[in-house]
Amino acid sequence: MKDVNSAVLQVYYEAINAIPLPVYEGEEPDNVTDQIYVVLNDVVGTETSTKNSSDVQVTIQLSVHSWAMKYNNSKNLNLACDSILQAIKPNSNSVLDLSPFGLQMLNLILQTDQTQRFGELAGKVYITRNLIFKQDIFIL
Repeated sequence: MKDVNSAVLQVYYEAINAIPLPVYEGEEPDNVTDQIYVVLNDVVGTETSTKNSSDVQVTIQLSVHSWAMKYNNSKNLNLACDSILQAIKPNSNSVLDLSPFGLQMLNLILQTDQTQRFGELAGKVYITRNLIFKQDIFIL
């Protein structure tokens, strides 16, 4: 068995950072000024190994936060999420390359896509879109 968390976080970070959108791991800094940014949440994994292979199924949540506009804030947020989805999964067969880590992503699905509105604070309306990706990983 081999830990896959750092590898998964790194490939997601690299895919999103290429857009470019600010990307943070775990939580955003206290002084963030970007109107739209992404937070990579912790990886959640379950071992799915067999007698013949070492495997793990993992999920990772990307939280895309926006406070760009007081009204109709979802338009900019949705455009940013579209860019993220295109970077991570441009087609139905896409997977992220984990081969530098001795791993192989076997499939990749968007398990959940949920928008949450948090209301107004200091004249800004906060809205978040949570994208949860699920993938099976084969440990080479």
